[in-house]
Amino acid sequence: MLERIKAYLGIDWPDDDALLQTMEQAAYAYLDGAIGEGFDRNDPRAQMLLLQIVADLYNDRGTGELSGKVSTGTRRMVDNFMLQLRLERGRHGV
Repeated sequence: MLERIKAYLGIDWPDDDALLQTMEQAAYAYLDGAIGEGFDRNDPRAQMLLLQIVADLYNDRGTGELSGKVSTGTRRMVDNFMLQLRLERGRHGV
């Protein structure tokens, strides 16, 4: 997944690999809490959520707060993806 994250962020150098891997772990932990542990990490919506979370963390590193650079439409899509994934988990009795 590290290579996908780097491609998404337009990064082609190894300097931030360890930081990006830590951010990936943090994003998965966030999604576990938001969606529920054991969600399908291969679901394309979950992968887009992970990429967006890592992008937010990476782009706002060192600021101490998220800057809100992501558009309202993207934020709405992120919220909707998380809701869909939570509801699907509930339907499947997970």
